[in-house]
Amino acid sequence: MDWKVLLFFLVVVYAVEVKEENSHGLDQADLPISQLFSDKRSTVAEPDNKEKILRRDRRGFRSYFYNYLDEIAMSICASIPSEGPGLLYAVRRTCGEKSTCKDICTDPKLRKQGPKEVQNLQWACAESLHVYKRQPALADNFEDYTDSHKLGLAIYRHYSCTIGGCGPNYCCCRAA
Repeated sequence: MDWKVLLFFLVVVYAVEVKEENSHGLDQADLPISQLFSDKRSTVAEPDNKEKILRRDRRGFRSYFYNYLDEIAMSICASIPSEGPGLLYAVRRTCGEKSTCKDICTDPKLRKQGPKEVQNLQWACAESLHVYKRQPALADNFEDYTDSHKLGLAIYRHYSCTIGGCGPNYCCCRAA
């Protein structure tokens, strides 16, 4: 192998390693806003100071997913006791629209969005929810008990499927 090719290869490898080290494996310029997190890092020394482990502070870290409000609503819809087996959906509802969750869940246009097996099932509303946006972001508590006794996410359960206006922003629809 020619020494110039080898030198070029080593320079490229070094440049890639430096870039990865500086960006901690993530290029934040390419990440959507929902995936940005604080670049603050702390080090924890192991016994004998042989090795350091990096740990990131994720205060303000939102979610790996774009639609984490959908995930929150779906988890609530799935946890509400139902009348038996069936498919559950968390369906978005626009603030101020006239349709209630009962109207939305029984709308034939909604059931046509699913596969053929679902379209012929009986559809009904199980609950209506308001998942509050822009709630305080709490720090990651995987390693430490941070942000204990602080308010975080909030959800209002309406216990009704007939509320309109700017009440619910999610409908729990059930197909059985």
